[in-house]
Amino acid sequence: MDNDQVIQFNSSPKILYLLRHSDAESNSVNFNDFQRKLSAFGRKKAYAFSTKYASELTFDMVFCSNALRTKETLGLLELTETDTKFSDRLYLAEKEELISEIERVPREIDKLLIVGHNNGLSDLLGYLTGIKQLLSTCQMVEIKLETNDWALLGKETGSLLRNFY
Repeated sequence: MDNDQVIQFNSSPKILYLLRHSDAESNSVNFNDFQRKLSAFGRKKAYAFSTKYASELTFDMVFCSNALRTKETLGLLELTETDTKFSDRLYLAEKEELISEIERVPREIDKLLIVGHNNGLSDLLGYLTGIKQLLSTCQMVEIKLETNDWALLGKETGSLLRNFY
């Protein structure tokens, strides 16, 4: 039996990014909330966000709500070669549902972006960092987690590194 066998673990800290979708059109009798598109202002805001932070927008994986406004926001970021998963479960998801999704992320993923909605994203930010902040439209936060395993999320196990406006 070989006692010198080394088991490799990914010990990189996990970085979680939360991005609230950009400004959407008002509700219309022709569309339900899930189908609301970005407004002209929302498209302009998301494009400006992408232009400003383009060199910093690299992620190993992206989770995005299937709502039209979140998909359009993500599309304007022009991310390349990023593993992206769209889910109806992220539409207006509460903090607990977001945590459940995050806990299933493979350990080898170090940088995860979630594109979604309030109040779930803001509640998750508060839970992970202890900082109460209502995310504005097209605002992203960067959270460094004090774990190397997504399954070990807990109250105040993260620290807010940066706000992107």
